[in-house]
Amino acid sequence: MLYQPYRSLLALLVVLFFYNGSTEPDVQVTGTWEAGFSGKVQGKGTSQDDMLVLELTQDGSAVKGTLRFKGLETAFPIVGKVRGRTFSYSTKASVGPNCEATVVAETTVDDVARRFEGSQTQSNCEGTAVGRVTAVRK
Repeated sequence: MLYQPYRSLLALLVVLFFYNGSTEPDVQVTGTWEAGFSGKVQGKGTSQDDMLVLELTQDGSAVKGTLRFKGLETAFPIVGKVRGRTFSYSTKASVGPNCEATVVAETTVDDVARRFEGSQTQSNCEGTAVGRVTAVRK
């Protein structure tokens, strides 16, 4: 049986161990990323593949920047966040009269390989595509 002072110390050490062991530093995503999206259009079942370029800046866990679809002149303003190795972002912009496009993604970043990969949903006036995005830092 442990004496009361030792039990308190042991409890404190256990809390500190699990607290420090469960937090990992946020990855850094600042830079230019070339990405590919591959998905299926809901309700139609047709494939959709897009090439994207993301220009990102990070301040703490907050991320902002632009996303450009290759072949479109519109720059979509990105708002995102990083938590540990998870990078999530969203954007929306007008792509024509009465047509707004949105992108929402949640990815996992591999700093060593300089890439991220995860789920992405893209919507516009023609439908919604759900799939995967893979990006490489340039």
